[in-house]
Amino acid sequence: MGKKILLVDDEETLRWALHEALTEEGYDVENTSDGVKALEFARKANCDLVISDLRMPTMGGLQLISEIKKIRPNAKSIIITAYGSIETVIEAMHIGTSDFVTKPFKIEHIKNVIHRVLNESSMSNENIGDTNNNEVFKTADANPYRETKTYFLSKDTTGNANHTFHDFIRLGKLSVFLFGSVPNEVEQDNLAVMVKTIFRYIYMTEKDKTPASLLRDINRYLCKNILQRFPVTFICAVLDKQRQVLCYSIYGEELTGLLGMPNKEIWVLESHTCSLNMFPGTMIRESSVSFVPGSKLVLIQSSSLLKALENGKVGVDKVKGVVADASSDSCDDMAKGVKFQLERLVEVTDKEKGFVVMVSNLTCEIDDAWEEVISLVMPINNYGKILEQFDKKLSSVVTDNSKRHQIVTSINEAVLNTVSFAYNRDEKGEILLKFLKLGDEIIIEIYDHGCGFDIRNHKKPGIKLYKDLTNKSGRGIFLMMQLMDRVMIQSSKENGTIVHMAKRVTCNEN
Repeated sequence: MGKKILLVDDEETLRWALHEALTEEGYDVENTSDGVKALEFARKANCDLVISDLRMPTMGGLQLISEIKKIRPNAKSIIITAYGSIETVIEAMHIGTSDFVTKPFKIEHIKNVIHRVLNESSMSNENIGDTNNNEVFKTADANPYRETKTYFLSKDTTGNANHTFHDFIRLGKLSVFLFGSVPNEVEQDNLAVMVKTIFRYIYMTEKDKTPASLLRDINRYLCKNILQRFPVTFICAVLDKQRQVLCYSIYGEELTGLLGMPNKEIWVLESHTCSLNMFPGTMIRESSVSFVPGSKLVLIQSSSLLKALENGKVGVDKVKGVVADASSDSCDDMAKGVKFQLERLVEVTDKEKGFVVMVSNLTCEIDDAWEEVISLVMPINNYGKILEQFDKKLSSVVTDNSKRHQIVTSINEAVLNTVSFAYNRDEKGEILLKFLKLGDEIIIEIYDHGCGFDIRNHKKPGIKLYKDLTNKSGRGIFLMMQLMDRVMIQSSKENGTIVHMAKRVTCNEN
C-alpha cells in the first residue's frame, strides 16, 4: 500500500483529476470537497500528506491544516490555490505547511512536489530541490549530486555548500530558475523553503516576471520578515528557448557565472558584488546574453575561488580554461569535471570547504504539456472564424477527430450560453477560454462575467424538446454533459459563470 494522501478541494474537476493521477502513481488517496469531513477523516485514520485548497466553504485550508497538525503532528501538508498573498504564504509556512502551489499548475509539477515533500525527511532543508518528472532534478538522499538531462549540481557535503538552495520552473518555452546561498554560520531553518515558495508565488501571479523584478521582490520580503541581517547571494535567470536569450541577475559575492559555447568559447556573466538582505531599496539590474544550441550555463559557488581571484593567485582566464577543458555534452560530467579541476587549482582549507558547481543545458527540451488561452470580446462579430480557431488549436494536440468535434461542440454551447443571456445586447464584456492538457486529458475552462444563473434550478431536459436546451437554466448543459467526461459549472450574479470541462483524449506526439 502506498503512502496515504488526503486531498481536499471544492473544485470537483481538479480534485478528481488529481485523485486519478495520484492513484496511478501508487498513492492511497482519500478525497473530499469539505474541510470538516476531511478533519473527521484525519481523526479516524492516519495520513502521510494533506493537500488542501486555500479557500473552501466552512473551513479553509490553513485552518484545516492547523487542526490536523494538532492530532497528526507528523503529517506533511501542501496548500494549492488560485488566490493568496505573500502574507498567506508566510502564515502557511508558520503552521508547518511544506509547500504552496499556485494554480494553474501542471499535474506533473504537483506530482513531483508531492514526491519531494514525502521524502524530504531524509534530506536537510538546504538540500531540497524541485523535481519535474525526474528530468529536471533527480534527488538522491545520500548522494551529494543531483543528476538530470538538463541540470546537474555537484557539491560537497560540508561547509558552505550545505547552505545553498535552488528552484526551477518551466512554463511553455520559458524556464526560470533561482539559486541562492547564505553564510555557513546562518541557521536556515525554513528559509530555503520559504524563499522558494515566495519565488514561485511571485512568478505565477505577477505580470512583471523579469529576473530583476523577482530578485527585487524576494529582497524586499527578506528585509521585511527576516530581522537578522546576513548577506544573501542570488542568481535569477529566465531562459527563452524560442528567442535563444538568457536574461539574468547575479547579486552577492562568491558566485561566478559563465556561459560555455559549443565551440568552447567561454563568456563570464556580469555580476554585482553587493549582497541582498541588507537594504530593501537595493537597485536590481539585469543583463542578457544570446546562446546557440549546445550552450551550457555554469555557476560556481566558492569562497576559496573568490579569494584566489581577488588576490591574483588565479586569473579569470584560468577559470574560463577550466570550464572549456571540462566541456561535455553531459551536464553531470561537466559539473564534476569543473569541480574536480577547480579544487586542484585553488587551495581549499577545511573551514572554507564547500565548492558548488551547477551546469545547465540551455537547450533543454520542453515537456509535452500544452496550454492555450483565447479572449473573446463581446459582442462577438466573427464567431464562425473563432469556431475554426478552436478546432485549429485542438487539431495540433487531439488525434481523434470525433473527440475533437465533441470538445468543439461543447465549447460552442458554453460560449453561446454567454452570448444568449450572460450579457445584454451589445453590452461590452469578455469571454475567456483556457485550454489545458493535463496528462491524457484536455481541460477546458470558459469564464464570463455576466449575470450568472442558478445551476441548482437546472433540470435535465426532454431530449425531443430542443427548446428546453435553450432556456435560461443554461443553454447546452445537457449536451456538454453528454459529450464530455466531466462537467462542472460555477455561477453567481457577482462573478458570472465558469464552465469546467474535461475530455480524455489520445494526443498527437509531434
